[in-house]
Amino acid sequence: MNTRRKKLPVVLEPEEVEKLLSIPNKRYITGLRNKAILATMTNMGLRVSEVVKLRPGDINLTKRNLRVVNGKGGVDRDITIPINTAEALREWKKAKPKNSKYFFTTIKNKNQGNRFDSSQGSQLSVRYIQFMVKRYAKKAGIDKDITPHTLRHTFATSFIRQGQNVMKLK
Repeated sequence: MNTRRKKLPVVLEPEEVEKLLSIPNKRYITGLRNKAILATMTNMGLRVSEVVKLRPGDINLTKRNLRVVNGKGGVDRDITIPINTAEALREWKKAKPKNSKYFFTTIKNKNQGNRFDSSQGSQLSVRYIQFMVKRYAKKAGIDKDITPHTLRHTFATSFIRQGQNVMKLK
């Protein structure tokens, strides 16, 4: 018989979420992207692997709908985009590389006077997002071991606290 108890997952309190989402500097294109990524993971519960695979056609900001294609277990699912997340996604969409295959991309900063060439970017890595989440949590003064999956647990906890059925999240 297994006598080890499972640890409860680390979750962020609402004020910690607010702090975390306030850290990316929206004066920079990377800040717009990173804020949109954090908002998507925290407010919609996406897995980091799902975030890096998002394509521009998967997100309909007019209908506030996001389609996860081939998520865990090969399942597609549609998720309503919360208003605050839609705004972050809209700001990133305006600034992002236009001809990119993926929605969240790297930024190729080829300086051309006051402009940079953002015609395309490459897919972000899972590792980059893991590092970015940890860096922003530290900057926000959050003294917990935060990972992208922590943001998913935070979303699920909030979902349950609102009386929603957690099985809808699977």
